[in-house]
Amino acid sequence: ARARTSPEGVAAFIYGNGTGTGAAADGPEQTAQEIAMEFTEEEREEIRRMKSSPQLYNQMVASICPRTFGHNEVKRGLLLMLLGGVHKTTSEGIRLRGDVNVCIVGDPSTAKSQFLKYVHSFLPSRSVYTSGKASSAAGLTAAVTRDQDTGEFCIEAGALMLADNGICCIDEFDKMDPNDQVAIHEAMEQQTISITKAGIQATLNARASVLAAANPIYGRYDRSKTLKANVALSAPILSRFDLFFVVLDECDELADYNVAKHILDVHRCEEEAINPPFSMEAMQRYIRFARSLNPRITPESQRVLVDCYRKLRQGDTMGRSRTAYR
Repeated sequence: ARARTSPEGVAAFIYGNGTGTGAAADGPEQTAQEIAMEFTEEEREEIRRMKSSPQLYNQMVASICPRTFGHNEVKRGLLLMLLGGVHKTTSEGIRLRGDVNVCIVGDPSTAKSQFLKYVHSFLPSRSVYTSGKASSAAGLTAAVTRDQDTGEFCIEAGALMLADNGICCIDEFDKMDPNDQVAIHEAMEQQTISITKAGIQATLNARASVLAAANPIYGRYDRSKTLKANVALSAPILSRFDLFFVVLDECDELADYNVAKHILDVHRCEEEAINPPFSMEAMQRYIRFARSLNPRITPESQRVLVDCYRKLRQGDTMGRSRTAYR
């Protein structure tokens, strides 16, 4: 009983005998032990049951955005983005990002904006929702303004700074001005924002994942062309996204029937139609605890990743375009 009341005992009780309970590289982030102590006994038991449940990954995918029918691949990507990766710091002090950037490209009326709205509601205090058409470079990064009272220059945080340690959702990403897209290059890869204006020189943190939604150039996605030819995004921006999802609006009698039936069921009887395996609150607690862990890959997994990377690079030599695999 005493082992369960201690921080180490509580974390071990929830996660088992896992080795990754260290703090983040920045230090002030909460450790797994501290987060586990904030949960009640019932919530700890719930996380323990979720961990031991069969097909946990598929059940968590089914619990992501249950109002939207299908699109399981997109939901898998959103789940991986919410869980995030492991931030690393090299011996030279260079930080390597662990956040996952996701871009959803597809035809109109394929629930792209619904995914962004769901992620924004899933992390209300850690996410920012904005539209690419109405966003400028200063609005996304930071702006230097003059204080009305003192007359001195000050820095006003933009969307990426406000979403620090969270997710920045950008809808209509392809409608952004190309000059404004250049401003977020540093924030998406280095996760910092450097400012040198009006006598102010500063480097600010923007440790946020970017979830973007974009429409094809010609309204509908052209399968005969590559992804780069279908979206109005530059090559540097494309290379900074880790996951791309292409959502197509195909005419299929069975799929259309299931989508229409699901929509009507949601509007008529919401509680019966939406019955995910885990509630949003349970998913929030589980993901919050999981993000505090720092897992390590096994030697077998390392060999699989190396072999997969080699095959992807070999496939690029046969095509017309090359991709920046990470």
